[in-house]
Amino acid sequence: MSETLEEMASFFDARCECYDKVHTAGIDGGAESKRVPALCLPPHTRTLLDLGVGTGLELEAVFTRFPDVRVTGLDISSHMLHKLLEKYPGRSIELHQVSYLDCDLGSARYDAALSVMSFHHYDHAVKRALYRRIRRALKPGGVYVECDYMISAHECPDPQAVEDELFAAYRRIRRQQGLDDAREYHFDTPCTVANQIRLLRSAGFSQVREVWRRKNTVLLTAAI
Repeated sequence: MSETLEEMASFFDARCECYDKVHTAGIDGGAESKRVPALCLPPHTRTLLDLGVGTGLELEAVFTRFPDVRVTGLDISSHMLHKLLEKYPGRSIELHQVSYLDCDLGSARYDAALSVMSFHHYDHAVKRALYRRIRRALKPGGVYVECDYMISAHECPDPQAVEDELFAAYRRIRRQQGLDDAREYHFDTPCTVANQIRLLRSAGFSQVREVWRRKNTVLLTAAI
């Protein structure tokens, strides 16, 4: 029997109180995966776009390295955003409860962009369009950092087969449950590391590199 899929915002609202524990102890890389992204931001970072900011786990390390950085955070979960604000009083944070898939990211607005454990729910076409918008939102010399669940060739013999199987399962469950195509539902569909790199390059990024990995948690950097 197929699992019942939950709408994305409802899924994260319902898990707000346990989110930090799960994402520091229950995933590959644990708390380290929330510290390393800050080290990959360019030294001139003064403005940062964080897509899928959640409760802001990765921002502790960001504010340690860049105390005066101005952060724009996007997330669909109101509960997560409220928790984030409680964590970082006095910091320069502008939050928006929106889906980053269809909101205006602007043009040449940020020194860097960041996404941690958020994009592994979307297919190639959606990601490519999103990456193009992120690239457009970055200033010259800007860098995008993504630390996420990806299918690594170091961890399985046929990463593409695993990716294909997950996307097929997601499509099948959506059909079985008659879900609205216009809505986002929570289901993990990570891409292979190789596909992630290709998508970023096809969106116009250069110097796309894998710089850190713990099993299937992988960090990529992409410069414009």
